[in-house]
Amino acid sequence: MRQALKNNFWSGCRVTAILLLFLSMTLGTAYSHHSFTAEFDVSLKASLRGVITEVWFKNPHVRYVFSVSNENGEEETWDARGSPVVWLLRKGWTKDSIKVGDSVEMYGYLGHGGRKMLSIMTITLPDGRVLVDKPPE
Repeated sequence: MRQALKNNFWSGCRVTAILLLFLSMTLGTAYSHHSFTAEFDVSLKASLRGVITEVWFKNPHVRYVFSVSNENGEEETWDARGSPVVWLLRKGWTKDSIKVGDSVEMYGYLGHGGRKMLSIMTITLPDGRVLVDKPPE
């Protein structure tokens, strides 16, 4: 009887350890992901011209920081966010498609509350090519 209780105890510990390991690997990913509508307003779209100052071609989302001149001629820094790398690679993008210093036109959804954020739908490159992330509606 005593041996049976001991075996059940250690078996339960193994199951608990495996469950905790699984949760620790998956919970962070689920917790850190965010909702599109929490950051962007689907009723507000814009086209912005600017110069790329930073390129982050990595997951969870590709990001481009770019400088835009506003209507008063003042420089503003915008954060443009795209899809995950693998999705963009399938659409023909590469890490070298857009480089620091490139003058581009980006079209997409604007951030809530005047935040200088853009969810990329298309990017027009200096040579006129258009990269599509999300198809325009």
